[in-house]
Amino acid sequence: MKRALIFCLLVATSASAQVARVFLAGTGNDAGDCTNQATPCRSLQGAVTACPVNGEIIILDNGGYGGASITKSLTVNASAGIVAFIARTITVNIASTDKVVLRGLSMNGVVFGDPAGIYFNGGGTLIVENSIIGGFFVGIQQVAAGSNLIVNYCEFRNNYDGLRNTAGSATNSNTVIENSRFEYHTNYGVRGSGTANVSIRNSVLANNAGGVTAFSASQTQPVLILVDTCTIAHNTTGTFAEVGAGGSAIIRVTNSTIYNNGDGMVTSGAGAAIESYGNNRVTANTNYSTFSGTVVPLQ
Repeated sequence: MKRALIFCLLVATSASAQVARVFLAGTGNDAGDCTNQATPCRSLQGAVTACPVNGEIIILDNGGYGGASITKSLTVNASAGIVAFIARTITVNIASTDKVVLRGLSMNGVVFGDPAGIYFNGGGTLIVENSIIGGFFVGIQQVAAGSNLIVNYCEFRNNYDGLRNTAGSATNSNTVIENSRFEYHTNYGVRGSGTANVSIRNSVLANNAGGVTAFSASQTQPVLILVDTCTIAHNTTGTFAEVGAGGSAIIRVTNSTIYNNGDGMVTSGAGAAIESYGNNRVTANTNYSTFSGTVVPLQ
């Protein structure tokens, strides 16, 4: 009994000694003890390396922290008021059971010209919150089959494409976007292709070459995008659904405003459709202001 008690105490002591967070600051040093707030890491990659699985990286002050490759569950957290500047790509390549949270980042790809702000090529869950992503070829590139991407309270500006779900697989991948803005993109704000389910809610897509696009390359790679309570305005093309080789590309719109675009709703190819739930406001588009059809809600 005494030995068992000693063993339990040793296990408890070991568990309590496991530090669940590391610190990151512009004055830090990756060779230091990043688990101590007084001796933080200097680079995001250094903090990722030091962070335990399911741990948290706490960014303490304004600074530039570089990119990183993340292969385990963790959270990167920059609180309100801190400018956590990232000018290089963050690659997230995780297992299907892993989850990564990136919160409060300010990402600008103009500095080094990296192609993607966040490159998500692992099959788990990635959550991006309260971040600004601009100046990349693609703000967030989701390419992992079976993956889940959640974006909330983010701003995408001046990329070529803001966000792409382009897994190119017959295995479904999911994207949920809420409370976000997509503005001034050379191509599209949001693009879905390759067996993608995309939900865009309570967001603004404005002043882009295109607001939302769905592209299906084949019958085995259908795309469905749901647009709910959004404003799609002042784009060259507001919404565009395109099909090749007999696929299915559908955009369904509810409680949203599509106005002042060059083309409001454009489809190309059999199997492409932009459908309304009958409660939208469509006005002042130069061309193509008619939905393909009406969706009857389930009772």
